[in-house]
Amino acid sequence: MSAKNKILDIIIISSFILIIGYVFYGLYLMVDEDKYGDLVYVKGKVEDGDLILKCNKEYFNNKESEFDEIGTIEKSFGEIYVWDNKNTLKRTLYDWCEKQNAQKVIILRAKRKIKNQSVPKIEGKYNYLLNSAEYEKITETL
Repeated sequence: MSAKNKILDIIIISSFILIIGYVFYGLYLMVDEDKYGDLVYVKGKVEDGDLILKCNKEYFNNKESEFDEIGTIEKSFGEIYVWDNKNTLKRTLYDWCEKQNAQKVIILRAKRKIKNQSVPKIEGKYNYLLNSAEYEKITETL
């Protein structure tokens, strides 16, 4: 076999492997987006310790949403988990948001990083955190 044929074979095999790699990467991205939906964009923006607020009710006529659940974000091995407000139950972001039919989700980040920052333990509505000077809104989904 001549050197030209060997180089041509290497180029063809490398191109084939590259094309197969792109196809599988595209399929991976599609599976991720199919699973998370609008939350796929949240995955890249969140950090450990961010607060996540969830509204389970659907409101019309521009009525303000009432955020009745809160959790803390934890990133681990490429997955995003949410601890509940008592730090007793850890679920994936998908389970926490989508399976319980969340209508609106907002991610908040503390402006000052404090070690061992805990979730506010108040039961009820968490809308006051949206106007707080201590937190900034990272993203929201509808």
